[in-house]
Amino acid sequence: MRKTKTNCANVIFPLRHYSLFWGITGISLLGAANASAENVSEQSSEKVSSVLQSVQSKLRIRGQVYEKLANPMPMVGVNITVKGKPVGVTTDMDGIFDIEVDKGDVLVFSFIGFKTAEYRVERREANLVISLEEDVNTLNEVVVTGISEERKLNSISAISQVKIEANVVNKPITSLSQALQGGITGISVSQGSGLPGGDAATIKIRGISTIGNSDPLVLVDGIPMDMNQLDPNTIESVTVLKDAAAAAVYGSRAANGVIVVKTRRGDVGKVTVNYSGYGGVQKATYMPEFVNAPTYMRMVNEAYGNIGGDPVYSSSAIATTEAGTDPLHYPNTDWMDLLWKNQVLQNHSLSISGGNNVARFAITGNYLKQDGFMDNYDYNRLNLRANTTVNLRENISVDVDLNMIRSSQRTPSVADSGGLDMLYLLYGIPPTIVSKYPERENDPNTYYGNYGSNMQNPLAQLEQGGYTQNVTDNISVNLQPRWTIIPSLTWRGQFSYRVNSSTKKEERHAFNFFDYDNGQLLATWGNRFAAGLTRSSYYYLGTTLEYTLERDKHRLFAIGGTNVELNNSDAWNEYSMHSAFIKANYTFNDRYLLEGTLRVDGSSRFGKKHKYGYFPSVGLGWNISEESFMKDIKEINNLKLRASYGQLGNENIGLYKYQTLIDPGNGNETTFGNPDISWEKVNMFDIGADISLFNGMIDIVFDYYDKRTSDILLTPPNSMVGGMGTTTINAGRVNNKGWELSVNVAKKFGDWDFSVYGGVSQNKNKITDLLGGPYDNGNSIHTEGHALNSFYMYKSKGLLQEDDFTTGADGTLVPKEGVVIIDGQKPGDIHYVDVNGDKAITADDRVIMGNSEPKFNYFANITARWKGIDLEILFQGVRGVEAYYGGNFAVPLRLDGNSTTPQEFHLDYWTPENPGAFFPRLTPTPGNNSLSSDYWKFDASYCRVKYIQLGYTFKQDWTRKFFVNNLRLFVNFQNPFTLSAESRVDPEGRGGHTTYPMVKTYSAGLNITF
Repeated sequence: MRKTKTNCANVIFPLRHYSLFWGITGISLLGAANASAENVSEQSSEKVSSVLQSVQSKLRIRGQVYEKLANPMPMVGVNITVKGKPVGVTTDMDGIFDIEVDKGDVLVFSFIGFKTAEYRVERREANLVISLEEDVNTLNEVVVTGISEERKLNSISAISQVKIEANVVNKPITSLSQALQGGITGISVSQGSGLPGGDAATIKIRGISTIGNSDPLVLVDGIPMDMNQLDPNTIESVTVLKDAAAAAVYGSRAANGVIVVKTRRGDVGKVTVNYSGYGGVQKATYMPEFVNAPTYMRMVNEAYGNIGGDPVYSSSAIATTEAGTDPLHYPNTDWMDLLWKNQVLQNHSLSISGGNNVARFAITGNYLKQDGFMDNYDYNRLNLRANTTVNLRENISVDVDLNMIRSSQRTPSVADSGGLDMLYLLYGIPPTIVSKYPERENDPNTYYGNYGSNMQNPLAQLEQGGYTQNVTDNISVNLQPRWTIIPSLTWRGQFSYRVNSSTKKEERHAFNFFDYDNGQLLATWGNRFAAGLTRSSYYYLGTTLEYTLERDKHRLFAIGGTNVELNNSDAWNEYSMHSAFIKANYTFNDRYLLEGTLRVDGSSRFGKKHKYGYFPSVGLGWNISEESFMKDIKEINNLKLRASYGQLGNENIGLYKYQTLIDPGNGNETTFGNPDISWEKVNMFDIGADISLFNGMIDIVFDYYDKRTSDILLTPPNSMVGGMGTTTINAGRVNNKGWELSVNVAKKFGDWDFSVYGGVSQNKNKITDLLGGPYDNGNSIHTEGHALNSFYMYKSKGLLQEDDFTTGADGTLVPKEGVVIIDGQKPGDIHYVDVNGDKAITADDRVIMGNSEPKFNYFANITARWKGIDLEILFQGVRGVEAYYGGNFAVPLRLDGNSTTPQEFHLDYWTPENPGAFFPRLTPTPGNNSLSSDYWKFDASYCRVKYIQLGYTFKQDWTRKFFVNNLRLFVNFQNPFTLSAESRVDPEGRGGHTTYPMVKTYSAGLNITF
């Protein structure tokens, strides 16, 4: 469709212009003659007038049609017809067309092998630009394979793409990482908090490979970046590179997998304005239900009674509290009802895009606002992205992208609460404390109920404690020139610069707390106006050269490049990397595929002799469906087998670990360096199959992998028989094995469209070698033969009962023969198992009890469409997850400095009358019952409805009357239901009493395009 210079259009346009002129003139003269004739009837005069009016109402549309490419090219021979009318033209050799139509007519642009486009005529157009997109089948779809792109037919890699329309568009997600949950096999995505501005999900690709940082590399338009700061409306694609063949081009940074994010760019065509927005209410998925004050008072008395103490609350005090007759002295405060509220969420995005064959642009502004469950919690984010493409010549273009982000997160200040956050205070304060006393006439003071040291009243903290605000600015520019030297040879360059600055501000005005009854000073909070500033920057400079050769049955694609990166985290901390790579993909007869990659990375994190690492990979593929013996099997449209093996690296350690630092004052070594540390290495084998059946109705993808990490970067513990310090070394091996299966079924029945897309993954993690192991971390351990971070806890067998003891001569309880206890334990306490048989319960009795990583991840996305109505439901879940209660959830009552208030489910505690209770007996402090043991173990498996979305798209025939090209309304329910054996905490977040709860969102919004 390349254009050929011609002057045809210059000749045709004047001829058409004069033809129209003479036609109108002739009709005018004829009308005048008929009007002057006395024998012409009135009916004939009306017909002539109608003809004249019709000609004058015609609208002339002149424009040009381009193929939708990085460098758009005019399309020759495109058919332009008027829907429902026998009128049409075709584009000339410059892609130009000229047609006269009526207002309200719909122009249809069609060309073989391209998707049809429509345009509704509302006015004259002298320079209408239309772009047509190639209509490719699944095998010819282009997927991101790393630094380059490739057709699916030629791809050998294990690659998964997020379904943007299903997981991102119009969904109330505040962080892009949340969109990866329930859409891709082979990854584990978990969200531990719903805190505004702190609700990003944790992503692990094919298991945890190292003791250190296991987060994947995230690239946005080729540059490392936090994807959670992006506006989801600007995302064009999200691709996950899972095996070595796909990720090897990123070498040392790809050990934990790679996520490639590509943002939207402007297309050739009419300028388009789009608004997408929604608003909603958020609630906690699981809410604590605390006991009321009379119940709390009875429990406190019983706790002290169990250790031989006197009751704290008298019967009359409990009765008065229950009656509610004196709330100032005998309060019954419902702190949750007082302080808790629903969160409000709103998101607005406005974008403008368009352009022609010379320049194209996409400008998007986004504003996100999220309130918290309590006052002084909120988050605001403002995004502005401008992606521009300019064609300097027919074969030279440059992308100029500007991205600006400002975010502000505010939380209550807890500067004078001993570091205790608001949630800790909320879970700890008893209902017997007054929240706030009523105002008194002629008394300017505000009085709060006193609790704990230095006024640990949560309402006082919210109203008088001030706030902490973190403001972050992120500004980046990304330049990417592109030069097509010859049709098969393309050079690309890239320069990017990003600067981040953050400020932390704490503000609180001085306040004195007085006793409401006697006016005594209880506490003083002074003025606090603190601030801090951090700044970091990132530079990237890279270039690639890619070559494509297609001759007969042979196809060769090769790409090579080099790049330099520089990071400055502050005035002194700086690190850099220099890399080079080459990759080649060969295809014979669309059947046999061979791919090889080699990347070399040099990092300043390592010493002179170990700076450079070499990371190769090789892949093989066989398109069996292209074989002649498969042609008669019509049910199989695609069958590909692929296998790959390669090596990746990891350099995620602190800076200057290879250097020994000395205190200049005394000459002592303060940091022990290791000049021999080098790269972690990840060797991965992958074998997979891609299957498509019944003309694409069913698509199946299966992968099996074996991922082995060696030379793990770790810091072993000090020797028990000496040692002066620790240093980072290369030691240890970890193995991850697993499989992935995804199935997509899509079928159309008349006006109905159905699709079901589901997947399941399994991964097994095991340490195979660990120098100096095991590494005992208290309630977790790293040891050979088990998973990383395995739980290391005491074994239990229920609660001690009265028949486990006898009464001694002095009246004390003595455990029976074979019953081993910790000193001071009594009936109702946890019965720990003497594992090693030494007649004592010690740390040596701890055993390994699984780990927190799920054995299975699964999801299912169900979509149904009927005419303009669409319904989407996403299920997501995990199986085989082990978790343990802790903090307030495990301890029914705690009356020391780390106080906790019981919840309703804590009422099932042990008494002689309730020996089968779940929770131990009440005591003022938990004592040995708080030890980490399998008594607090629970199954954290769950199946969650991630969202239910119902939408309606109005017919364009109606919306175009109002100059609207597309209008869609929708309602969405995010995390509305969860099926789980666990009912006390959210099984995904598994948070304690200091963790901000997970949220479920009820929202409504619209998407409108002009």
